[in-house]
Amino acid sequence: MPAPVPSPAPQPAPVPHPADPPIYQAVLNLWASHGRTLPGHRDQEWTRLAAGPVWADRTVRVSGTLVRRGDGR
Repeated sequence: MPAPVPSPAPQPAPVPHPADPPIYQAVLNLWASHGRTLPGHRDQEWTRLAAGPVWADRTVRVSGTLVRRGDGR
């Protein structure tokens, strides 16, 4: 007679997350409208900058500002 196969343990039901308070949602909407990075979302500017080549003599645009080598901002 084959050995009995144990049944998997029951999984608890996922706990629903409460909705964000209206003030928090308003701040997220404001940040998104200004193109800012939001919690839980990828930073598109960082992704673009990190994916580029790393030569030191190139100029790079960061947040719309032209930055040259040696520019101490």
